[in-house]
Amino acid sequence: MNKLLQASLVATLMSAGSTALYAEGDTASRPSYNWGNCTSIGCEKDIPIKLEIPKKCEVLGGTAITLNKNGGTQSSNYTVRSNTHYTLNIQTANTGTSVSTYVKHEDDGSVRVPTTIVTNKTGGGVIPFGNSNHNGLADDQYSVSVTNAAVGAFQRAGTYNDTYKIKVYY
Repeated sequence: MNKLLQASLVATLMSAGSTALYAEGDTASRPSYNWGNCTSIGCEKDIPIKLEIPKKCEVLGGTAITLNKNGGTQSSNYTVRSNTHYTLNIQTANTGTSVSTYVKHEDDGSVRVPTTIVTNKTGGGVIPFGNSNHNGLADDQYSVSVTNAAVGAFQRAGTYNDTYKIKVYY
């Protein structure tokens, strides 16, 4: 009986070692969990939610301005639609950001007719040439008025041009 007990004990010890090997192999294939995220109230995790809207602007309107040889003021309106703050840059092709503007003869740039250009922002007053900062986030409406004196009887015939340039920067 003693031998039977010894054999049974040896068999038990041998099988215990083999199950330990199987148990280790089984847990090695399972993913490990980060139990450090668990607290006394249970587990928690934050999931970020994000929406990105790109900056965008449009310049709408702005019809051509035709001056009168008898002088006077002509105007055009435009709207800057922007979903962010912006810098408005206003220039003319002939003089850049100078307030001394003119239209020049298409064939001879030295033949000129002086003009005065004024830009007004609805609810914001006069906007200077060059850069000016604006809040955006709405339709900003602008009016451009161009004034010229009557031309003399001997003003060279032909077409005189300038271009009012609008640039929007973020």
